[in-house]
Amino acid sequence: MKYELKELKLALEHIKEVQEMIITLNHDSMTLLSDSIFDADVDLCEDGFVALQHQDILTQQLNASTELLEMITKHIDEGDLPNLDKNIASALKVAKAKKEAFLGNAFGEKHEDLSELF
Repeated sequence: MKYELKELKLALEHIKEVQEMIITLNHDSMTLLSDSIFDADVDLCEDGFVALQHQDILTQQLNASTELLEMITKHIDEGDLPNLDKNIASALKVAKAKKEAFLGNAFGEKHEDLSELF
């Protein structure tokens, strides 16, 4: 038996579109800001570098969650409802691994010191 879950797929697509818009805005903002800083030959303090790194982490985490949404949608399209939970658990495991890979230690900070992003 195959279930369509149309409304769930529409909601996931909406979330994905919003995340992609935020990714683009964050990337553009980060590029404009960093270009302005370097064009003005400003010496950035450690906090400035951390702030730029956090913007990059935000983009990476949004990309990872967008990939998770795509995997969930794919599993909805390919699978039946009884296997959907297992497939989502598998996709979530991949997303969590990406989260950990993205959260590198910046300037001696520990992973626990950074905001939970995903």
